[in-house]
Amino acid sequence: MSAKYLLPCVCGRQIVVESRQAGQTMLCSCGASLSAPTLLDMTGLEPAPAEAVLEPAASTWGSAERLRLLGIMLLLTAVAGGMWLYVGRPKSRFDVIDPEQIRQRAQTFAPSRTWDLWEIMKKGLDRRTDQQYAGAVERFHVWLAVVAAIALAGVALIAIGSIGTKRASKR
Repeated sequence: MSAKYLLPCVCGRQIVVESRQAGQTMLCSCGASLSAPTLLDMTGLEPAPAEAVLEPAASTWGSAERLRLLGIMLLLTAVAGGMWLYVGRPKSRFDVIDPEQIRQRAQTFAPSRTWDLWEIMKKGLDRRTDQQYAGAVERFHVWLAVVAAIALAGVALIAIGSIGTKRASKR
């Protein structure tokens, strides 16, 4: 069992420190940061009474820091999700046709076949018949909204954590 000493704070409180905490930085409940003296200098402090119980040092990570960390994690998750969505975004079969491939196939058509295709193309491509693409676009938009909501929640948590830190520092 190590010896216990009373480390005075500028606020008037005394923090109980053990000899094993020599050289460490302690945090008083008033928020002041105190450096525990070295082991040799610690013997010059007032010894703590035998019934003194170690106060748990105030955590340097409060709820504001936890909120900011959670917000950053959500924001990074949203960025990764957004990149994943961008890479896997749906592509219409009409968007992935190689023009050179069309040109080569058109060279092999007979004049009557070319005329028939021209008549069909004058009406335009009917993209409404591509139900698979339409479903993929709909799912893409749903996931994009989910990623945007996660990013918005992350930004909100970061803002709330920052406001909480500013209010705590004003006290």
